[in-house]
Amino acid sequence: MAGAITGLLVLGTFVIPGTYSPKGDSFSFRSAGDRRAVGQSRAAGGSATVAGRVFGPDGAPFAGAEVSLAGSGFWPARSVRSGADGRFHWPGVPAGIYELRATHGALGSSPLEGLILDPGARRVFGLRLGEGWELSGQVVDARTGRPIRGARVNVATGILGAHSRAVESDAQGRYALSGIVGDKPNLYVEADGYVPSGPLAASDDEPGLDVRLEPAATVEGWVVDGRGQPIQGAIVRAYGGAGTNPGSAVAPDSLGVTAGPVPAISAAGSRQLAFVDHVSTGADGAFRLSKLRSGPYTAIATHDSYAPGESEEIQVRPGATVSEVQIVMFRGAELRGRVRDARGDGLEGIPVELRLPSEGLPRMTVTSDDGAFAFRGVRGEVTVTAVPYDLPPASQTVSIGDARRAEVELVLSSSLQTLRGRVFDEGGFGVEGALITVTSAGAAVSVRRSAKSASDGTFAVPALPEPPYDLQIEHPSYSAARLEEIEVTEGVSVVLSAGLTLHGLVLDDWSADPLPGVRVKLEGPTKLSTETARDGWFVFRQAPVGIYDLTFVHPDYEPQHQRIEVERPLYVDRPQELAAVRLLPGGTIEGEVLDAYGEAVEGAEVTWKDPPDWKAAVSTDSRGRFRLRGVKPGSVWITARHPSAGEGESSAPVLVRPQEISPGAYVRLPGRLELDE
Repeated sequence: MAGAITGLLVLGTFVIPGTYSPKGDSFSFRSAGDRRAVGQSRAAGGSATVAGRVFGPDGAPFAGAEVSLAGSGFWPARSVRSGADGRFHWPGVPAGIYELRATHGALGSSPLEGLILDPGARRVFGLRLGEGWELSGQVVDARTGRPIRGARVNVATGILGAHSRAVESDAQGRYALSGIVGDKPNLYVEADGYVPSGPLAASDDEPGLDVRLEPAATVEGWVVDGRGQPIQGAIVRAYGGAGTNPGSAVAPDSLGVTAGPVPAISAAGSRQLAFVDHVSTGADGAFRLSKLRSGPYTAIATHDSYAPGESEEIQVRPGATVSEVQIVMFRGAELRGRVRDARGDGLEGIPVELRLPSEGLPRMTVTSDDGAFAFRGVRGEVTVTAVPYDLPPASQTVSIGDARRAEVELVLSSSLQTLRGRVFDEGGFGVEGALITVTSAGAAVSVRRSAKSASDGTFAVPALPEPPYDLQIEHPSYSAARLEEIEVTEGVSVVLSAGLTLHGLVLDDWSADPLPGVRVKLEGPTKLSTETARDGWFVFRQAPVGIYDLTFVHPDYEPQHQRIEVERPLYVDRPQELAAVRLLPGGTIEGEVLDAYGEAVEGAEVTWKDPPDWKAAVSTDSRGRFRLRGVKPGSVWITARHPSAGEGESSAPVLVRPQEISPGAYVRLPGRLELDE
């Protein structure tokens, strides 16, 4: 069972198919318009210094604020306090990418995200506190409704949940966390003797969040071999059947995400088991699985030297303990094999499935660079299947008894390639963790694979058909790059330029209040889109240098367009703040559209401006009524059109006032509405 879960996670998250040919030629690439800044960290080690100043809502220096930092160098967040002059100084921060914010009671700052700290760098930031909102609630026993004292309530905020704050519930089970600014945090709650709960989404729209925890059940027992001797180091996992709701089905060593296609896996014999919890046996072979929800479970034990063993189905009740569960395991062999193509070449990155009649789920692995694979602890009659992407599988059945080793060879009916290359920054250093997505441009069936670059920037994408290929390369700290019509499979070289972070503020022009919900589009060397947060701020990341068109759209305000030039900054790790944008509030026009005979026209397009802006048109309802929002104040002519009734204007201009509704407008079209019989 361990092999099955690990294999699926590897396929989904890390393995990316590619192609290989010993005759490949070298191919290099550098994006056009390379006026971009130099890439960031060139070394894995080293530390940086973070300093700055915290200001209060009134703009004065603020003492005693908690300044927290979290990211690639450490997690959860660590904190320092601002001094009497609002300043803070934080040496020895490991190089990496971080988020920075400040809080104090009910006050909090908007996070500074995507901060890149190079080894030896010193970065200075300013943080301004604003009024935050408070998240509060009560933690109770789901069965009795009694409050739970000492429950650990953790609130994770930020893009990746990197910033977390924790409190414990009081004697009444109540908790409160204040100073949350512009976030939609996730809540995680746990208490001794209860099933953990989370993530629970919270927002400032509903700041009260009560949590009901279910009393946890426990399963305990031993793992022994065929002679009854205890087995140390066996991994025992609890799996809930289809009738339970055990919570997250993601193993604790998983990222909980997948990327790229997952190969077809047979569902034969599947018992719809969901992973719940796991422990390791001690010297006496004992195990104890706790924090389980009520329902049926199966305990399955795995060990490198033994075939998997499992318990009978166990039924547990809330708060109860089931003891003396015994799992018997028998010595197994190591099954080695190799996957080859029609030419006899070993194939890298091919998923291989091992299925035993006694195991409900298959074990999975992936072939190495020479096509080799191995499974340990195998016993009995097993079926081994190579499951290549978009190609027919190859399968073989093997019977394994008391032998210590067995071998098998799987031959595919087609030939596959592996694409190899390297990702560099502008300084010539390899870039680790770049996501390379390969699309086969010439195959009859579209094939899409993904992989991540190694610590030196090299990558290999196996299980691809013949070239040409299209490549998309992405990294959180760099601008995306694209390569098209690649005809080679060896020596592909990609140069990434550092991506810049842009952020800005949108305000109501009349009140100067922050304006949330504004759709902001950035179009130029790349196309990005976002929406302003509750505090009116917006952020674009990984933007290359160049000239952009910025568009700001809100249904109740006049749209605004700007052209900006993003230039290479002195420090690429500092977000570049754009000039504040002030949107003029518009008015609303309500009215109806009639045909030449005074009949209401449904489905007519209605808009304003001269000439009419049909892109901003709205449609009339079944009674011919319409509602135009965000109309520029002043005297406005309304235009409507319909395929059968024609096009016409309002009989008179409509007076529009900011943030007011102008009712009673109407347009009479020259033709007659043709109705279906």
